[in-house]
Amino acid sequence: MRALVRLLLVALLAALPPAAHAQSRTRGIAVDEERVALVIGNAAYRPFNPLDNPVNDARLIAAALQKAGFTVAEYENLDRAGLVNAFRDFGDRLNERTVAVVYYAGHALQLRDNNYLVPVDAEIRSEDEIPIAGLDIGFVLGRMSQAKSRVNIVILDACRNNPFAGRTRAAQGLAQMDAPPGTLLAYATAPGKLAEDGTGSKNSLYTSYLAKFMLAPGLPIETVFKRVREAVIQATNQQQVPWESSSLLGEFAFVPGLSATAIADANQEAAGELAFWNSIQASKRADEYRAYLRQYPRGRFAELAQARVAAFARESAAASAARPDARTDPIAALLAARGGRPELLPHAGDTWRYRVSDQFRIGDLFLTATVADVTEDGVVETWTTTSDAKVRSTVVPLGAGFHSLPDWSLTPPEFAPYLLAAGLLRAGGKLGEQRRSVERAVVALKASVEGEEDVEVAAGRFRATKIVLRGQAQSRGAQRGGPITAEYVIWYAPAVKRFVKYAVSTRVGGALQEETLFELMDYKLN
Repeated sequence: MRALVRLLLVALLAALPPAAHAQSRTRGIAVDEERVALVIGNAAYRPFNPLDNPVNDARLIAAALQKAGFTVAEYENLDRAGLVNAFRDFGDRLNERTVAVVYYAGHALQLRDNNYLVPVDAEIRSEDEIPIAGLDIGFVLGRMSQAKSRVNIVILDACRNNPFAGRTRAAQGLAQMDAPPGTLLAYATAPGKLAEDGTGSKNSLYTSYLAKFMLAPGLPIETVFKRVREAVIQATNQQQVPWESSSLLGEFAFVPGLSATAIADANQEAAGELAFWNSIQASKRADEYRAYLRQYPRGRFAELAQARVAAFARESAAASAARPDARTDPIAALLAARGGRPELLPHAGDTWRYRVSDQFRIGDLFLTATVADVTEDGVVETWTTTSDAKVRSTVVPLGAGFHSLPDWSLTPPEFAPYLLAAGLLRAGGKLGEQRRSVERAVVALKASVEGEEDVEVAAGRFRATKIVLRGQAQSRGAQRGGPITAEYVIWYAPAVKRFVKYAVSTRVGGALQEETLFELMDYKLN
């Protein structure tokens, strides 16, 4: 038994050996996602005047999704039986590897905080008939949630006028709904408001901009809808404000790649930010303020949003205190026995979202790391990025060392993200000599803990421990001569349980070859 405990301690806390042996410790997989979409346009309503644009809108979105690599099931003018069958068939295609998109254009109604899609054959004479004649959007969300798809996106360009006004007391627009985990709900306009059908044009305003921005390479989904909102607000003189509710847990881009940095018109972005803030300022939910911070990390209301998120976190402190500690958790006990900090161990579901900027790439890359489990071997993570359509899983040891993701070379590898829990950042903590290959040469890096300082990133201002790794080697490349110098500066914040900023620079023969910055955008701790 004692031998087993010693083995576990080595696996958890020992600094990583030289690079050749460290490679054998890296475990992980990269899985391609499957993209499926259901697109419906209902316009030919029989009991009342047909709508002008839903069919055109559905065709436009279907074409855009196909360009983005989705297998699309497209339907037009469905009656109730057709709606039910379309969603049944779509639900049968979903699984844990799918990215699922539902787009609906047409009439929809809200009644008693529930939303119903209106089939083209609906004949509603009283409000009590709405649940019978319509299709509850909760049914749609239920099928997606049951399948546990990685990403679920529901887009409703359905906030038009109530065609049964006078017969029912259904409120105008659609009701706000909670997004199940891993889901983004997008409305053509804010809950309870109306959107234009686009009279005089081929497509509705909302869908026209959505089809445009969703095909921007590497643009995170949150930014896609932010751009749509800004454009629609400007075009309608703030009469229509698109709105989203998100509980997405990872990164997603309709078109993976490296995004070109777009500079939005200042007035347009300001109007979009104000409209978004007005739609959530009375919310009692931390995730909605995080959604604001994700889209406007340096916005005019960012400080207030951060304060409200912090207040929600304090309210949940009692629940956090009930988690297993070193007296009951064997992994925490192992940490404590070696002078670690069990209170800084991550928990399953903890999530960190980073923006990666590189001087030698066009635009930015966004990535999200989520803890799946904490085991004797280390922290099991799931990674998603806006650069490709893969889901990566890996095990990160707690000790010092570089850790590479499977099938990933776009950014420098992370350096020991969980050193805080390992206890190696305290005075006297020994990180040992670290090694990294640059230009076919192995650079030996000496690490030093340089104390604490305040650091500000998009996610907020944090008190962090700063470490610096520096080293030099001789280049072996045929085309590049001279010495290689490398520097890694990492700021670890206990409030985040991970690093909040990570700067990498490499020079070959005095010429800057690599300059990368990781910056924490937002995070969620369970």
